[in-house]
Amino acid sequence: MQQSNFNWSDVSRTGYEALTRGNFDKAERLFRTAIDNGEFEEEDLRLAYSFLVLGRCLSQRGDWTGAEPMYQRALEIYEKVHGPEHEDVAFSLVGQARCRSQCGQYEHGVRLYNRALKVYEKLRGLEHEDIITTLDGLGQCHMAQRNYEAAIPVLERQTEVTVKLRGPFDDALGNTFFSLGRCYDEMNNDKKAVPFFMRALEIYEQVAEPDREQLANCRYNLARCYQGTREFLKAEPLYAKALEYFKSGRGLERSAAYCTFALATCYMAAGDYRAEEFLKRARVQYEKTFGTEHLQTAYLLEAYSRLLGNTCRASEAKQLEEQARRIREKLR
Repeated sequence: MQQSNFNWSDVSRTGYEALTRGNFDKAERLFRTAIDNGEFEEEDLRLAYSFLVLGRCLSQRGDWTGAEPMYQRALEIYEKVHGPEHEDVAFSLVGQARCRSQCGQYEHGVRLYNRALKVYEKLRGLEHEDIITTLDGLGQCHMAQRNYEAAIPVLERQTEVTVKLRGPFDDALGNTFFSLGRCYDEMNNDKKAVPFFMRALEIYEQVAEPDREQLANCRYNLARCYQGTREFLKAEPLYAKALEYFKSGRGLERSAAYCTFALATCYMAAGDYRAEEFLKRARVQYEKTFGTEHLQTAYLLEAYSRLLGNTCRASEAKQLEEQARRIREKLR
C-alpha cells in the first residue's frame, strides 16, 4: 500500500471488522500496516488505538508475550493525552494485566488490575460491567498465587455486582461461585466450600447447553467436600455421576482415575463393601495413567493396604505397603 494513498480510517475500520469476525490474522496484518504507514505524532490517539487493537488481536491468538508491549504502548499514549483517569487508560491496563497473568507474572497482574479498578470505580461507579470484568481478572490472579484470603473478598464483590446487574442465575456466576468454592476447599474448609459449589452446580445445570466437563468437575469437587464433612450419602451419587462423564470423555483419563479413587475412599470411610472393587479399578487406572512408580500410585497402594489390613488380610496389606514404600524411596 503506497503511503500517498494510505487512509488510516479505512484500514482501521476494515481491521476492526476482521477482528470482530474472528479473522485475527487479517486484523493483525491491517493494524500493523496502519502503524507502519500512518503519519502520526508521538501522542496521536490513532496510533494508541492501533496499538490497543493490535494487542487485542494478539491476545485472541494466545500470543500474550507479543500482545503485552502493544497494550503498554497504547497505555503510554493514552496517559499522556488523557491523564491517568480515563476509560482508555483502564482498558489498556486490563489488557496488559491479562497478558501478565497469562505469562505467570501474577504480582504484576494484580497491580495492573488494581490500577484499572480504581479508574473504573471513579468513572463508572461501583456497579458496572467493567467492574465485573476487572474483579474477575483480579480474583483469578490471587487464586493463581494461592492467595485465597485475598481472592475471596474480590470474588464475593464480583458476585454481588453480577447479581445486581444480571440477576442471580447469570451463566458467568457459576464460574465465580465455583472459584469461591475452590478457595475454601484449598483452605481445607469443606463446610464453607459446599454452598458455593452447590450454587455453581445449580447454575451450570440450568444452562441451555451445559458444559458437561464443567458439570463433572463441579460435582467431583462438591463430592470431595461432602466427603470431608462425612456426608457420604451425598458424596457418592455426585462422584458416580462425575465418573460417568470422565470415563466417556477424551483426554480425561487422569480425571477418571482421581474420581475412581475418590469414590473408593468414600466407600471405605462409609464402611461400604464396594470400596475394594473401586480400589482395584483405580489401581489399574493409576498404573496406566501415572505409571507403576509414581507418588500418586503410592498413595493409592497405601489406601488399598489399609483396606486389606482392616479386613484381616495382613500379608496382602504388607505387600502393598512395601511396594508403596519402595516407590517413595525411589522418588526421594
